[in-house]
Amino acid sequence: MMKRSFIPADFKADDAKQVTEYYQKLLQQEIPFNAKALREWILQWNELSTVLSEENARRYVAMTSHTQDEKIAKAYMDFVQNIDPICEDYGNKLERKMMAHPNIPDLENEFGMYFRDVRSSLELFRQENIPLFTKETTDIQAYQQITSTMTVEYKGETRTLQQMAPLLKETDRKIREDAWRKIASRRLQDKERLDSAFDTLFRNRIQISKNSGFDNYLDYIFKAKSRFDYTPADCRTFHESIEKIILPYLADLYREKAQMLKLERLRPWDTDVDALSRPPLKPFQKGDELIEKVGQIFDRLSPQTSNWFRTMQKEKLIDPDSRVGKAPGGYQIGFEESGRPFIFMNAAGTDGDIYTLLHESGHSFQQFGVADLPLTAFHDVPSEFAEVSSMSMELIGSTDLSPFYPNEADANRSRISELEEIIWLFPWVASIDSFQHLMYSHPNHTASDRKEMWLSVMDRYDAGIDYSGLDDERAYLWQKQLHIFEVPFYYIEYGIAQLGALQVWENFRKNPKKGLEDLFAAEALGSSRPLPEIFSRAGIRFDFSAATIEPLIRDLSDEIARLKR
Repeated sequence: MMKRSFIPADFKADDAKQVTEYYQKLLQQEIPFNAKALREWILQWNELSTVLSEENARRYVAMTSHTQDEKIAKAYMDFVQNIDPICEDYGNKLERKMMAHPNIPDLENEFGMYFRDVRSSLELFRQENIPLFTKETTDIQAYQQITSTMTVEYKGETRTLQQMAPLLKETDRKIREDAWRKIASRRLQDKERLDSAFDTLFRNRIQISKNSGFDNYLDYIFKAKSRFDYTPADCRTFHESIEKIILPYLADLYREKAQMLKLERLRPWDTDVDALSRPPLKPFQKGDELIEKVGQIFDRLSPQTSNWFRTMQKEKLIDPDSRVGKAPGGYQIGFEESGRPFIFMNAAGTDGDIYTLLHESGHSFQQFGVADLPLTAFHDVPSEFAEVSSMSMELIGSTDLSPFYPNEADANRSRISELEEIIWLFPWVASIDSFQHLMYSHPNHTASDRKEMWLSVMDRYDAGIDYSGLDDERAYLWQKQLHIFEVPFYYIEYGIAQLGALQVWENFRKNPKKGLEDLFAAEALGSSRPLPEIFSRAGIRFDFSAATIEPLIRDLSDEIARLKR
């Protein structure tokens, strides 16, 4: 937990006057020409940022937990509209003040990565973009309000789409098809509203990039995301490698499953069911049981993982259950001043929920690991490695599922499903990323054009699923991916990180203790070092070329075959 020395205990983080007052203090403060004084001033600014960050995070958690509560929604939007613009405006002024200080070179060793990102931020900053960033946040909330109210009636009950998901694993094909169609039909009811919501976000983003002096949003967002270690062209090469190397593995899995289910081809409601028509795994009933049993996995894994997870459980920092009015999806967010992570998810009693909590726990462990770094900016770990942390924990945690499945056959069945999901993930990542490359390369496209772009992507990464008679469902499948709406171009990281996680998993299987120690040591670096160096500290390569992909996917396929024997 951060100890305050600059911001008083009675500071009101939602009071624009007080927030402005402390930014003014920092801006007007004379910083003596020595490294120690500059460092102290940076840490004072960091303290203010940390306090405001936690207030924002807590309001975001409350808003996504209760999307239909107008008072809570207003509290979040008041902060976004009244405080965030102040932070953005003064942030730029303070960055310029800091970078003009003559002792910056003396702190390069400690704060060099931070200074690199600040220099990039200064190059991107435009005053006219401040209200556009606020508008983007408001428009994202409007999108969330659309999706959070999506429910269907099933057997006399009102269910969220997340609560319908377990039905897609039912052995009765009619139940699966009915559930899939109800989910898809409900999404299609709002397809125009979702198209309109995206158009609003898209136009705003194009304007932001133009204001910042870029010809296109793609180049802008790469710089804004500090992607200094790879390019859009590298991503497109990655798409091609996935298409050539991994897609055939997925097509083989689908063909094998169709044969086992005695089907000519799989329909979209057949992908999640067990190939041997066994009933769905039901590993837990309620969220508290999920938390406790995942806790047992971490108890057995290491003292460190046990301590971190049990702290979250004790302090009620995990909200597991799906409910009406709760935003869809899952995330982990940091309460920076408290030095605590928070996990938000929508569990529905499925096997997949285990992996979701393992995944978000991986993010949380990194949050604990970076707590002692001097700058909150260093806690913002590059997604390409942040997802290594989470995906690695899925793979490592799955090596002992006995708290959920005392029967080894059930545990192996769960692991097979998880590993096959990884093979599915790569083409889906490539689909979402290449779709965004297409859209943002055509800034004047219409909703009709976008539909055709998506269909071309679906054709490119077709692994053999039969969508005949489901033209609209297939054409609007992209709308279920919240990242496209909320965090544009935040998806290729999952593919890059999955390659890293597979390497961590290999290291863990060879030497569990060292594998974990190397992972946690890399996590503790936060964003204080370049990505290739962070990967190296974890004992893995920052590389997503075909040379790295092929042996990892071959080993993954071999492990699936071993578990099936």
